[in-house]
Amino acid sequence: MSTVRFDHGGPQGPDDTLLDFSVNTNPLGPNPELVRAWQSAELSRYPDPHYTRARQALADGHGWDAEGIVLGVGASELLHRLARALIRPGDIVLSLGAPFGEFARGVVAQGGLLRVLPRDAQGIQQALEQTESRLLYLSNPHNPTGDYLDLNTLCSFDGIVIADEAYLPFVERPIDVRPWRGLVRVHSPGKAHGVLGMRLAYALAAPALAQRLVDLQPAWALPSALSAALEALPHQTAFLDRTLPTVRVWARQLADHLGGEACGLHFFTVRVGNAAEVACALRAQGIRVRDCTSFGLPDRVRIATRTPEDNQRLVQAWQTIRALADISRS
Repeated sequence: MSTVRFDHGGPQGPDDTLLDFSVNTNPLGPNPELVRAWQSAELSRYPDPHYTRARQALADGHGWDAEGIVLGVGASELLHRLARALIRPGDIVLSLGAPFGEFARGVVAQGGLLRVLPRDAQGIQQALEQTESRLLYLSNPHNPTGDYLDLNTLCSFDGIVIADEAYLPFVERPIDVRPWRGLVRVHSPGKAHGVLGMRLAYALAAPALAQRLVDLQPAWALPSALSAALEALPHQTAFLDRTLPTVRVWARQLADHLGGEACGLHFFTVRVGNAAEVACALRAQGIRVRDCTSFGLPDRVRIATRTPEDNQRLVQAWQTIRALADISRS
């Protein structure tokens, strides 16, 4: 059986030491309170197999039914489980804009057929009017463009809408969403809190679908430390309020220096002509950016802000490769 690979940002091996602008995380993390919750977890016994306290804390934080909270080990794991629960061979799955590669991988693994629609009024109308598919996916805000849609416009979709909201905490003024039975909201807040290695993730779903997802999960699937961090998560808004405004400013400043398309989030894209060549040239300078070819954007790279000191190193490397390109053309 052949393996379908999808590209991701981040380290490519245990000895990867590149200065990494390819991962969309909060450069002011990790959140010390979540680290404390993780480190203080009880490890001498099995966790509660139902993760009751973590699910109830998240339910209270969202005003949701605790029976509709599904915990996961990273958004990738939850999205694969959703694909297993909802997709059968030959099913058409719609995506507004290029999907996260792990969801696309889950669709392929289930024998589904992925159809990408544009992220505009026409694409939304197509999704709402078509009759071939009962499953619609979108990352919101979108990766890699940062485009942010009002989920309420999709409430009449005849089926399940999966909203991958990994970057929602970075939105300065998020839109209130009126829940409906077919909506599944997947949250992976580790990026916003700068704790990618914790693999924080959970989904909000109708209780019946939530139970199907729980049935696909092995017993004690989450370690006690992850459960403890998820339980503490709803009380961590102060960290986001303190750090994310600064991160947005740094991202806007870096986008201005590089000629990027700032989107109000902590990352942005830059049109570079040949993304693969630019990414390769920056790797030679010890820096990683995200080649957006796998998103269907071969002329763009995606860059997530780091600290001002790191950002200056990127600006200098960027100027170097541009100078070399000018020399090669002369």
